[in-house]
Amino acid sequence: MASVIWWARCAGFASVAWLAACGNSGVPATAGLPGIGQPPPVTPAKDAVVIQVLSNRADLISGGDALVEIVLPAGKDASALKVERNGSDVTRAFARRADGRVKGVVTGLLEGRNTLTAKLPEGGAEITITNHPLSGPIFSGPQIQPWYCLPGALDAQCSRPESIRYVYKSTAPTAVPCAQPGIPDGCGDFKSYDPANPPLDVAMTTTDEQELVPYIVRLETGSMDRNQYLIAVLADPATPFDRWSGPAAWNHKVYMTHGGGCGPGHNEAAAPDVLYDIALSRGYAVLSTTLENNQENCNMVVQAESVMMAKEHLIEAYGDVRYLMGMGGSGGSMAQLYMANAYPGLYDGVIAGATFPDIPYNDLLDCPALLRYWETPQAWTPGVVWTEPQQAAAAGLASTSICQAWTKVGATGYSNAFDPKIGTGCDIPDFEPEKVYRPDTNPTGVRCSLQDYMVNVFGSRPPDRWGPVEKQIGSGFAGRPYDNVGVQYGLRALLAGRISAAQFADLNAKIGAVDIDYGRQAERVVADPNALAIAYRNGIVNVGNHLDRVPIIDVPGAVPADNYEIHDIYKSWAMRQRMDAANGQHGNHVIWYGPNRTGQIDRDFSGPGALMVMDSWLDAISKDVRNVPLEQKVAENQPEGAGDRCEFPDRATCDMVFGPAGNIRYGAGMADFRNDIVKCQLKALDRADYSTVVFSDAQWAQLESAFPDGVCDYGKPAVGHQPTIPWISYAAGPGGLPMPAAPVSRSLP
Repeated sequence: MASVIWWARCAGFASVAWLAACGNSGVPATAGLPGIGQPPPVTPAKDAVVIQVLSNRADLISGGDALVEIVLPAGKDASALKVERNGSDVTRAFARRADGRVKGVVTGLLEGRNTLTAKLPEGGAEITITNHPLSGPIFSGPQIQPWYCLPGALDAQCSRPESIRYVYKSTAPTAVPCAQPGIPDGCGDFKSYDPANPPLDVAMTTTDEQELVPYIVRLETGSMDRNQYLIAVLADPATPFDRWSGPAAWNHKVYMTHGGGCGPGHNEAAAPDVLYDIALSRGYAVLSTTLENNQENCNMVVQAESVMMAKEHLIEAYGDVRYLMGMGGSGGSMAQLYMANAYPGLYDGVIAGATFPDIPYNDLLDCPALLRYWETPQAWTPGVVWTEPQQAAAAGLASTSICQAWTKVGATGYSNAFDPKIGTGCDIPDFEPEKVYRPDTNPTGVRCSLQDYMVNVFGSRPPDRWGPVEKQIGSGFAGRPYDNVGVQYGLRALLAGRISAAQFADLNAKIGAVDIDYGRQAERVVADPNALAIAYRNGIVNVGNHLDRVPIIDVPGAVPADNYEIHDIYKSWAMRQRMDAANGQHGNHVIWYGPNRTGQIDRDFSGPGALMVMDSWLDAISKDVRNVPLEQKVAENQPEGAGDRCEFPDRATCDMVFGPAGNIRYGAGMADFRNDIVKCQLKALDRADYSTVVFSDAQWAQLESAFPDGVCDYGKPAVGHQPTIPWISYAAGPGGLPMPAAPVSRSLP
């Protein structure tokens, strides 16, 4: 299986994800992106057999089966073909299919390396297929421990048998709520369907291919990578299907649903709901996995692995995929944007609501530091007094309610996801509370913070960064990509006259930082160097350099209220500005944030409007046969009505009401909303930089104490800033290595 970048101009249409660039020989020019969807046919060679693994890269297969094509020499038929898996004859799995290509699903692959050969009397080919256990891992590295399974699991990896059941849309829906999302039992608009006793109230639906079919949904539930996946698709049990016929009503498009939040869950849980009427009724397959639900699993490398495995299974069991679009808000936007950038090819289109470009480390850790200062007035220098509007101005926010929401919403607050003693969403306290880290009583316990949940990615802090507890136990905690050295909190407010010199100097002298245990420390925090480099290289800080390959419909949350809580809408502009910086354009990115020309507002990112626009966009891209880069096709095939929506009564007025406010680092002098600078380069503290602001000697001394090495120079690139490297594997350890070129077949005499 070659990389996504492979297939671009080779021939034909398969999946939008495959439309990148290929060399003259068809050999991958870059290390591999596992493409999901069927690549186009390869032009047969005159005298060579070629084996292609289609459902994934040949070295990333899971579950013991793989979709394979045998490309025969020109003029040869398949009657003399013999195919062997590890020496066993599997020829009967192959046939010339409806598209004229010789394909089959090879089953019975052993864990590890397998040899597949295809021979004709005059020669053949072989390829090595590496099969991984369905319970994982593949490229995500050592799996997080401890891990807790729900009752009924077959083993400690939470393995479960696949199950199939049917539900249907009734002509007489009930108002009974569903007990478990995605698996109804006589609830909502869907009811359980018994094939042995078909009900009489089955509704009909017309797909987007204008086929009128019974609204019966086949719901598959299974386990992979230690958690659940769900696949829903229109399928009448009276009409059985196989991989080659596929469900008759399926349009070969996939709609993937996501959950919100961002949690380090150490347990098996239910996958996001897949009974989405707007997609199912039109003929889409709807797919989800627990591990792409950010609320359950905010380890984004594991997310990508889970999505890859689920899509491979769908292709092997259901049929070819035209294209896949993701839909999700808040944490769901974070997950999609990360995977689309760091593991390009998994998604063909992204519908993001209440947008987060990435885990907002700066917001999450700047906010508690600011609030801890403001909530300690007894420590302020005499004569310094803060009002709430001044605090908001110093933070660069519309209101301090945003920071209050980050730190105090719910029982612990979202920022406390960085508290290893609490760990929002960690779930370990629900099972074995005695295992949770306590610096005084259980220093070797499990740390429930987001960076520790990603220790497979970040690795451990080096000894020169160890604190007292780390020195006591003789090992480092997971690295954290956060730094506030040189950050001049409130700089814009100071220069605008909204806060005084005394307030500015006192804030910056006393803010300190949030330490590795989520406590308060007097000194600023220096980023862990390994984590800093990894965050950019891996895409944890999403600079967007691969996002131009996917169309993105970006729908901020309910405005203008968004500017007063954690979904403050600057994040949509931050993502756009990052793409502009990385790619020089954002033709793939539209923001629906206000009224259109008629005064109407479409705020529903999960509704039919977004789906239909994205479908039109992807369809146009798929039909664009020009020999141009994919990113050009994405930008130039934007359909009518897909553009930015803030036009009423005009763009300038609309922006004033519905546009973004700001963020903390923007308020500290960053040039724009990007907020992608973890650690800034420094310049000398200089009175001349403060225009007409006059500091007393005591205030200047406070600033010299706060910034002994200088202040942020946002005119220079961030320390360690680099483009995201696609398809990094952590199988060899933290930090990761780019995957090598995908395996290709070798000729046999």
